[in-house]
Amino acid sequence: MAGRILTASVLSAVLMFVWGFVFWGLLGVGSSLLQPLPAELDVLASLRNVQAPSGMYVYPMPADPGDKEAQAECARKFEEGPLLRMAYRAEGGSPMTPKMFAQGLGINFVVALLTSLLATLAASGLPTFGKRFVFVLLVSLVSTIWSNVGDVLWWFHSMRFCLGNMAYTIGAGLVMALVVAAIVRRPSVAAD
Repeated sequence: MAGRILTASVLSAVLMFVWGFVFWGLLGVGSSLLQPLPAELDVLASLRNVQAPSGMYVYPMPADPGDKEAQAECARKFEEGPLLRMAYRAEGGSPMTPKMFAQGLGINFVVALLTSLLATLAASGLPTFGKRFVFVLLVSLVSTIWSNVGDVLWWFHSMRFCLGNMAYTIGAGLVMALVVAAIVRRPSVAAD
């Protein structure tokens, strides 16, 4: 069974990686989901001037969460808008490096491995390809909803971005479901 789990995980990881290339690269979906900062927006100059470290930045947010006046001011700014959540990397970096691709493939492998292990644990109740496929697809759907829809509510991601990201993730889950359902099967002889 370990060989089947490993095979399903490696094959799923590679095919999910290819799906990502097709979705984000060939179809160019990313450019329809993300907008560039307007040229007149001077956020970057301000971050550079204060030499802000790399991290996640949120506006509004009180510098001292225990300061009641700062909390009240934050609440006022929150209601007034605008709201901002931004990933900032001060040191820059090269886009789409081989290391980044390898890390992406590694993440896909870990996801596929964990999913293959779940399918193995549930194998006695999933005797057919169809049942295994639906099981893995449901696992993918749960993780897709959990990791995307909450960001619309809590972090104000646009619904358009959420739906686009969900389309990618569900597509990757579909690929993984096909592979895992075909390879990770209930052993023909039940072991105690």
